[in-house]
Amino acid sequence: MQGVEQEDAPRRRRPPVATEALRDRIVEKVKENRVTLIVGDTGCGKSSMVPQFLLEGNLEPIMCTQPRRFAVVAIAQMVAESRNCQVGEEVGYHIGHSNVSNLNSKRSKIVFKTAGVVLEQMRDKGLAALKYKVIILDEIHERSVESDLVLACVKQFMMKKNDLRLVLMSATADITRYKEYFRDLGRGERVEVIAIPTSPRTRIFQREVLYLEQIADILKMNSESLSTKYCSGEDADADAGLNSDVYQLIHELLLHIHRSDPDLENSILVFLPTYYALEQQWIRLSSVRSVSKVHILHRSIDTDEALQTMKVSKSCRKVILATNIAESSVTIPGVAYVIDSCRSLQVYWDPIRKTDSAGLVWASKSQAEQRKGRTGRTCDGQIYRLVTGPFYNSLDDHEHPAILRLSLREQVLMVCCAESRAMNDPNVVLQKVLDPPNLDVIQDALDSLVQIHALVKPTSPRGRYEPTFYGCLLNSLPLSFDASVLALKFAEIGFLHEGILIGIMLDIQPLPILQPFGYQALCKMFRDNYFDEDSNLKIGKKEATLIGNLCAFQFWQRMFKDKYRQEYLKMVADAQEPTAYHAFISKQEEVWCAFHNLLPAALNNISEIYDDVMCTLHRFRPSFLVEIDPPKYLLPSEFHHVCLHHKVLEPEDMNSLSLESESSHLGSQRKCAATPYVSATDFGVTLTVVVLKALIKEMKTQLAEDNVVSCRERVSGYAQQTVESEMCVFFIRGSCTRGNTCPFSHSSRAPKPVCKFFLTLQGCRNGSSCSFSHDCGSSNMKTSSITSGICSQEDMPTAVCCAKLLPAGGDGHVLIMNDKNLQFSYKICHYYDPTKIVTCTPGLHSVESDSVTNGIMILQNVADPCRLILGGERKLPVPWAKLQRVFWFADFDSDESMNERVLLQKFFEHIAIKTLSETLPNLQVVLIMNNTKFVHLQAERLARECFYFLRESFMFDEGTLGWFSDAPSYPNGMQVSAPVAYVFNMHPPTGIQFGDYQTELRKALRRA
Repeated sequence: MQGVEQEDAPRRRRPPVATEALRDRIVEKVKENRVTLIVGDTGCGKSSMVPQFLLEGNLEPIMCTQPRRFAVVAIAQMVAESRNCQVGEEVGYHIGHSNVSNLNSKRSKIVFKTAGVVLEQMRDKGLAALKYKVIILDEIHERSVESDLVLACVKQFMMKKNDLRLVLMSATADITRYKEYFRDLGRGERVEVIAIPTSPRTRIFQREVLYLEQIADILKMNSESLSTKYCSGEDADADAGLNSDVYQLIHELLLHIHRSDPDLENSILVFLPTYYALEQQWIRLSSVRSVSKVHILHRSIDTDEALQTMKVSKSCRKVILATNIAESSVTIPGVAYVIDSCRSLQVYWDPIRKTDSAGLVWASKSQAEQRKGRTGRTCDGQIYRLVTGPFYNSLDDHEHPAILRLSLREQVLMVCCAESRAMNDPNVVLQKVLDPPNLDVIQDALDSLVQIHALVKPTSPRGRYEPTFYGCLLNSLPLSFDASVLALKFAEIGFLHEGILIGIMLDIQPLPILQPFGYQALCKMFRDNYFDEDSNLKIGKKEATLIGNLCAFQFWQRMFKDKYRQEYLKMVADAQEPTAYHAFISKQEEVWCAFHNLLPAALNNISEIYDDVMCTLHRFRPSFLVEIDPPKYLLPSEFHHVCLHHKVLEPEDMNSLSLESESSHLGSQRKCAATPYVSATDFGVTLTVVVLKALIKEMKTQLAEDNVVSCRERVSGYAQQTVESEMCVFFIRGSCTRGNTCPFSHSSRAPKPVCKFFLTLQGCRNGSSCSFSHDCGSSNMKTSSITSGICSQEDMPTAVCCAKLLPAGGDGHVLIMNDKNLQFSYKICHYYDPTKIVTCTPGLHSVESDSVTNGIMILQNVADPCRLILGGERKLPVPWAKLQRVFWFADFDSDESMNERVLLQKFFEHIAIKTLSETLPNLQVVLIMNNTKFVHLQAERLARECFYFLRESFMFDEGTLGWFSDAPSYPNGMQVSAPVAYVFNMHPPTGIQFGDYQTELRKALRRA
C-alpha cells in the first residue's frame, strides 16, 4: 500500500510493538487454557502477530476471523509477507467463493476468514469444519450477527472437542461479559485475560483527547450551552442529528489545526456518519483546498484505490473525511489528528415498513476508542470529540448488538438449513448467543419465511421448521436475503441474467458508474449516459441507479469484453502464445473504462460474483435452468457504438455543472462524447424496468400482513384499469381551493392516491402514518403484475429430453465426440438417422454390424477432439456446414484430471474459431458433464468467453441414452450431482461493430 512513512524521518518510524514482549506468555496461556482473551490497543500488532506466535509454538493449524473481507485479505497479505511466503501457501484466506488456501495439502497453517464463511462451513459440516488447533476471533467488539453466531456455535462445539483452543481479541471488549459467557464451558475452566500494555513507558507517541469544553477554549468560542448547540441535549438521549453548527465547528477546527501545525505531513481524519454528512462537510472545505488535499473513505468509493492515493506530502496536508469504515481494518499513514463527530449510522429492521432502515445514533465509547486508535501510531496524536465530557460519559459502553436490531430472517433460514443437528434449531441456537434476541422476533422471522415458502411449518409440537428447496437455494446464494429473493423472482420469469446482476448491485459498493464525490450534476450526467432517470419510465431513484449500472455492465460486456474476446480467439487461431495478453487487456480496460466513466474493479467484482451465483444455481438445478433466455444485452443484434474521441470537459463546461475549480483533474481525462451510450430501446431496458417494478410490488405484497394479492399477468405490457377518481391530495391536507371544479374526489370514501415511494426499493418512510395508499392490491394502482411462481427443483430426466438434444425434423448432421464406449451413438440410432451421425472415440472398437447401427460414421483413436475441429491429420467425413449439433462427453480419465479445465477451454476456443470463421449460425454445442464438475471447471464462464451462451440444460437420461461414466460426487442437502446435458448457442459479435473478423480468423488459421 502506498503512502508509507518516509524512512529518513526518525520521528515517523514505527515504535516497538509491545505485543512482541508477550510472545512466550501468549503461547503458554493459550496452551494452558481453552479460552484466552487478548486485549490490546488498536495498532498494537495483535491481529498479525498473535497467529504467528501460535504457529511458532506448534499450535497449527490456526483459523483467524475478521469482520470485513477487506481486512481478511489485507492481514493475510501482511502475515504472508512477514513469513516470506506467497498467500495461499503457509498463509491463506477464504472470503466468499474465493478460497486462497491449501489446508488439505498441509500447506496453509494460518487461514484468515470472514465470520460469514466460517458460519457457512459450520452449517454444512458441523464440528468437522473446525479442523484447527486454535480459532482466533478478532475484533469481537464488532457485534455483527455473524460474529455472534460463530461465537455461540464454536462454544457449543467446544463442549464436544476438548482440544480446541479459542482466542478472542479486541481493543475494547467487555471482559466481564465474556468471562461470564464461558463460565459454563466446563468445571475448572477459566477465561485467561492477557492485556497488552499501552502505558507511556511502552508507547513512544502520545495521544491527547479533547472535548467540546477544551475545543471552545482553543477556538475562543462561547462555552455556554455547548451540548445544546452541538449535541441537541445534555446526554445520549438527545437526537444524534448533525446540524450546520457541527459542520461549521469541524471547519473551524481544521483551519485552526492547519494554522497551528506547520508540518503538512500531519494528516487530519474526520469521522462522520453518512455519505450526506461527508458531502456537506466537503462543500465547506473549498476555502482550504489550496493548501490541503481532501480524500473520502466511504463504501461507495473503492477503498483500496482511495488508500493508494493517500501519499504523504510535504507541500499539501491530507484531510480524510470518513465513515466508520476507517474505524478498523485500514491503516492510514501519518494521521496526527482525529476529529470525531461521535455519531454513527445504525441499520435496524422497521417492522411497519417491512424493510431495513437506517438512522443516526450516538457512537459507543468502544467505537470512540477505535477511532482514537487511528492516530498516535507514527506520531503524537490529538483527538477532538465533538461532545462535552459529561455527555461522553453518558454514551453506551458498547455498540448495540446487531442481533437485537435486525429481522433475523436470513440468520433463521441459515440455521434451519444447517446439516448439523447441533445448530439447526433457531430457537435453541439464537438463545445461546451473547445477547439472545426476543423469541417473538425469531417467531416473526419463521412466520415470514413460511409465508414466502422458504420454510414448512412443523407437523407436530416437537417437530422443527424444515427448509424447502427454495429456502435452501435462497440460503446458499452469495447474496443478501432480499437480493436473493429478487434474483430468483427474475429468474422464474426468464430474466435470469438481469436478475442476478440487479441482485448483486443491491449488495455491493462501489457500483460501476463513476460517481465523482461532491459533484452531483456530473454524477447525474454520468448515470444518464446509461439510463436517463428522468425518462418516461417512472421508477424510484434507487431503481434508476440499479438499471443505469446494469446497462453500464452490459455495455462493458458488449463493447469492451466482446472486442477482446474475438482478439483473443484470433491469437489462438494464429497459434500465438497469449502470455502477455491478460496484462495488456488489463491496461486497455483501465483506459476504456475511464473513457466511459466506469470503474473496472467494480465491473470485474460483479462479474466474479455473477459466476459464483451461477455456480450455486448449477449445484441445485432449479427448474428455470432447463430453458434460459440469453442476456438482454445481446439485443438488439445491430447495437452499434462508435466512440467520439478527445472530448474534454473544459473549465466552462464544469462551471455550467456547478463544479469547483479543484475538480479540474476530472476534466483532464479524455471522455467519449458519443452519448448516450445506452438508450431506452437497447438491451431490453424498458421491459426490465417493467419487470423490476412488478417484482418489487410482489415482494411488498408478500411482506404485507393480511394483504395477499394474486398477480396473474405475464409481462406483456402495462395493465390498464378503469378506476374511480382518486381522493384529492390537497383535500387530504385541507388546502384544496377548487371546490366542485376539482377533477379529484373530495369524498372520504374515495380511494387514496398511491404513495409513489411505497412500491420502491427504498420504501415509504412514513409507514402507517402516510397520507397516501400503501394498498398493493388496490384497484386504483396502475401497474403490470407478474407471476414469478415458487422456485422448484428440476424434474428427473425423461426420454423426452432425447428429442430436445437432436436437430428438429431430422435435418443436419450430428458430431459426437469422446463417446468412449459408443453407447450414446448406438442409442440415438433409435431416434435419428444413423447415416447423419459422425462419432469420434478415443480408443479402438470392433464396430457392430447390427442393422440399427449401419451407416454411423465412426472415427476411432481420436484422442484430441480439438485437432479434429480445426483440421489436423484427421478430417471430418462431412462438411462442417452440414453439422447442426456437436456433442462432447466430458468424462475425463484420471490422468487427465490436472488438465480438465485446459482441455475444456481449448474445446470451446477451437469450436468457436471454427463456427465464427466458417459462419455456422445453426451449430449448437451440447456438453454432457456431471453438474458438480461443470461448476468446478467453471464451464459456463469458459463458454461465455468464446461467445457461447447456455440456452438449455437438463438431466441426462442414462436409462434412454446410455450410462455416463463420470462418477458423481456426494452433494450436501438438496444439491444435485448427476450428468447433465448443457446446450450452448453461439451469439457472435456483430460485424457492424467489429468489422469483418471472420476473414481475419480465416487468415490467422492459414498462417498457423
